[in-house]
Amino acid sequence: MTFLVFSLDLITSSGAVILPPWEVPDNGGKETKVTMSLYVTQFRSVLFDAEMTFDIHQSWTDPRFKNTSRNPNDYNVYRAEEFENIWRPDTYIANEMPNGVFETTPTDNIYAYFNGSLFLTTRHSIIFHCDVKLFALPIKDETCSLYFKSASYVSKNLKLTWEQVNPVLYSQNMETYAVKIHKTEPKRCPLEKDGPCVHLLLHVQRTYQVMIVQVYLPSTCIVVITWLGFWIHHTEVSSRTRISTISLTAIVTESVAVLIINPDQVHMAAIEAWNSGCMVLITLAFLEFVIVHNYHRREIRTNSVPKSIQTKKGTSSRPINISANFKANNKKNRTKPNLSKERIYIVEMEAGANKTHENRKTRRITPETIDKISSVIYILLFVLFNVYYWSFFLTEADKQ
Repeated sequence: MTFLVFSLDLITSSGAVILPPWEVPDNGGKETKVTMSLYVTQFRSVLFDAEMTFDIHQSWTDPRFKNTSRNPNDYNVYRAEEFENIWRPDTYIANEMPNGVFETTPTDNIYAYFNGSLFLTTRHSIIFHCDVKLFALPIKDETCSLYFKSASYVSKNLKLTWEQVNPVLYSQNMETYAVKIHKTEPKRCPLEKDGPCVHLLLHVQRTYQVMIVQVYLPSTCIVVITWLGFWIHHTEVSSRTRISTISLTAIVTESVAVLIINPDQVHMAAIEAWNSGCMVLITLAFLEFVIVHNYHRREIRTNSVPKSIQTKKGTSSRPINISANFKANNKKNRTKPNLSKERIYIVEMEAGANKTHENRKTRRITPETIDKISSVIYILLFVLFNVYYWSFFLTEADKQ
């Protein structure tokens, strides 16, 4: 039987009552199945919010457009101003943020095939919410969900489904702004009590290059510059102090900048842990210099050799060449069995002082040695921190 009830004259007329397809008598009360697909041209994610521009393609069957006398592959195209009286799905995006729709040029078209199939295209540019794992951001993925629902129909009469083949297509020239969508999951909503619903889950990953350039590379350079300060002599107080203070100021500034660009009560644990670790290393380097400098000053005061030794009875501070006098007197008095007690005391005192000074000189640790050992420990601590940091946030962060 050939029939075409919904003609162009009826489309352009006013006051016509538009019945949904399931209420058409020739349809037998069957539910209308609306198949959906998306064509994404732009995507941008900024922490909790995502901005996406896409076309929604919807197709369904309406028996009023069926005409067996025509080629079923032929179709008529109806523009937005022409299909006021054509029934079409009232699909909307349920989790779209208020005032998130941007003004766009109308691109709505309905392709009505003579086999009764209709195809609707609409353009949308929206802002919606994303679920972010702040503990692992920016290392781990974030997920963005889109819920498409019907505004006024129930699941008994209208059913929303995804296209079986390629439900979501992405433009080859799609702009993603330092993020990429590496996985797409079209699903049915678990509960459809509130009406027909489909769910689209996007797995978004931030590119490592951007985060390395913005966060990890600058802080690593600051740590390395602080490490180079160990090779400046410890007597260069001004140079060592400037390197430590400037490095500490730079890492604190970077940490504060992360807090400023993020909303209130948002704590990005991965970035905060990285900046905190770098800050601790730089502080330890400055503390090491303070210890070495004070150690050097104590060495100057305590490790000097006595230049003069006073006799026990005399009051003169004139230096006495003990060794020369002892040798001269020893030659003259080889046959003398006894030496004065005063002379023996002075010789023993000098010998003990020289021996003590030589022992200190051989076993004491110099400030240069402390700097060399500290530089090795410093770089090893930074390497161990990197190993633990990346292994934890790449593996253990999923359990949080």
